[in-house]
Amino acid sequence: MITSKEILTREEVMEILKIGRSTFYKLLQTGELRGFKEGNRYKVPLKSIEEYVEMRMKV
Repeated sequence: MITSKEILTREEVMEILKIGRSTFYKLLQTGELRGFKEGNRYKVPLKSIEEYVEMRMKV
């Protein structure tokens, strides 16, 4: 079962990755970062952030 600590808000993701809002939305649009919209807020699983960081480290 997924806990609330494993699902992050836009602000939390931006703080962890040290990115701005436009970069956050760009990563979601390109599929580099997986997330979903709940109501009017985006949520991103922690696992998606880990996968994104691993992918970036391979480049």
